[in-house]
Amino acid sequence: MTILNWNNQLALGIESVDKQHKHLIDLTNQLDEAVAVGADRDTIINIVNGLIDYTVYHFQHEEQLMSAAQFNPAMYAVHEAEHKEFVAKMLVVQREAQADISALSDDLMDYLVNWLCHHILNTDKQMALSLINGVDAAQIHIDQQEHDDIMQSNLYSALRESENRFKELADDISALIWITNTNNIPVFCNRFWFTTFDLQPDTLTREQWFNAIHPDDRDKVAETYSRATKERSKFKIQYRLQSADGKITWIFETAVPRVRKNGSFAGLMGCGMDITSQKQAEAALARSNAELEAEVEKRTQELVEINRTLEFEKNQQVLLNKQLKEAQAHLVQSEKMASIGQLAAGVAHEINNPLGYINSNLCSLKQYTKGIIDIIDIAERLSRQLPADNPDVRLLRQLQKETDVAFMKTDLPDLVDESIEGATRAKKIVQDLRDFSRIDKQDADFFDIEAGLDATLNLVRNELKYKADVIKGYAGLQPFECVGAQLNQVFLNLLVNAAQAIEDFGKIYVRTGYLDSEWLWVEIEDTGKGIPEEIQSKIFDPFFTTKSIGKGTGLGLSLSYQIVQNHHGRIELDSVPEQGTKFRIYLPVHPQQSKR
Repeated sequence: MTILNWNNQLALGIESVDKQHKHLIDLTNQLDEAVAVGADRDTIINIVNGLIDYTVYHFQHEEQLMSAAQFNPAMYAVHEAEHKEFVAKMLVVQREAQADISALSDDLMDYLVNWLCHHILNTDKQMALSLINGVDAAQIHIDQQEHDDIMQSNLYSALRESENRFKELADDISALIWITNTNNIPVFCNRFWFTTFDLQPDTLTREQWFNAIHPDDRDKVAETYSRATKERSKFKIQYRLQSADGKITWIFETAVPRVRKNGSFAGLMGCGMDITSQKQAEAALARSNAELEAEVEKRTQELVEINRTLEFEKNQQVLLNKQLKEAQAHLVQSEKMASIGQLAAGVAHEINNPLGYINSNLCSLKQYTKGIIDIIDIAERLSRQLPADNPDVRLLRQLQKETDVAFMKTDLPDLVDESIEGATRAKKIVQDLRDFSRIDKQDADFFDIEAGLDATLNLVRNELKYKADVIKGYAGLQPFECVGAQLNQVFLNLLVNAAQAIEDFGKIYVRTGYLDSEWLWVEIEDTGKGIPEEIQSKIFDPFFTTKSIGKGTGLGLSLSYQIVQNHHGRIELDSVPEQGTKFRIYLPVHPQQSKR
């Protein structure tokens, strides 16, 4: 950078002094350029130190010249004071710069320029004229207007030199460098700018500039420049140029406002880059990414379809396996029930024969007992008509005493009646067992569901009587078409589970009723510990059980659910932990219609 230019107007006629003045100007220009380009701290400090050292040397030289020529003492004192003031100022600057490099501001450079001009064109010019012409310095008058003219000429020359150096530098850069005035009219554009816009410097107008911009981007560019001018703000913008042959050039531009020292706005200045290659690469990359995304989407869709097919096949396989397990479990359970039914039928048949003649004999024994008691009564009446010392009477009295005839007469009928009742109950149990299994009747038939409940309760009475009171609430359901043996199996599973859910002693409610003319329901409720909510959705799954190993197969509720499903019905669960569980079974009154 150049803030002062050495020329003949600054020459005073004393060669040594002129040479030192020229060097001082060079040092000042070096300092200004170092600060402007942001040189490192050590470089700037070295220039400041060199400027101070050389100034001290220059002042000493001038003072030696004045002393040798017996210079005017008063004027000498003025020189000496100015010299000391300047050195003191620069020593302060030196200390401030060492602590903070930002202390070297534009104000310092203005001070140096003004001081140098005053020193050379005033005090040193007065000294030179006095020494060269042998005239008392007090008699020499310096023309202030001439001083100002020389200073303005020097500053203008320095400015022109700086501008020329800037333009030369700008023309050598492969970037668009430009400056506009307050009306957004270009006042300077570098060579690369003209080449890029395909314009000539001597014919540049605002219209030519805007016409080179792509029609679709002109309004955006004009608005951006106008707003930056109005708001005195920075901006960044991307726009396209379009040549006469249709070629597109992409420009990325940044700009800042130009503001003078007095705060007035002078226009904009900016820099632009040709980013066409980058845009082309971005477009190619975008196309490549789009093609890649399309291919990925296609492959992804294919994989989704394959996965969907595999998932469907897997679900089908799982469903088939589940159905197979359920069928196997149902078959096993059916075979067990069939075996139990066959065993029950065989046992019932074998028991029925002895039970038949036991019951028959007991009925005959009841008649015989009545006759025997009548004979005993007649014998007692006859004995009272005979003498007391009659041997037969004494024997009768002895036998009555030994056998406790009075007690036997009252107890014997009760024994016979209880025996007949026991035989009748045994016969009923056998009949209930046969009715429960009904191995010979697995096809659908009309079935009294409440009688089936009673038969099931009779079978599990020994297990229930120690755990709960059974409370019935029958609605008087009419027989309907179903597989009674299978429903009895459902009731058996639910009743046994209800008993096992009660820890001490509770209640089991067995209820029936109609939902409407199409549906009937059977409800089995207990006051047990309930089923945790987190496993309620799993209780009908095959092989799921909460019982310990060896105490549950996990098939009871699963098979019950399947049996109800096969009857086109449903099971609903309502369970509250620590309060109890209620199962309600809904069955169609007319199953043949529900199939349709």
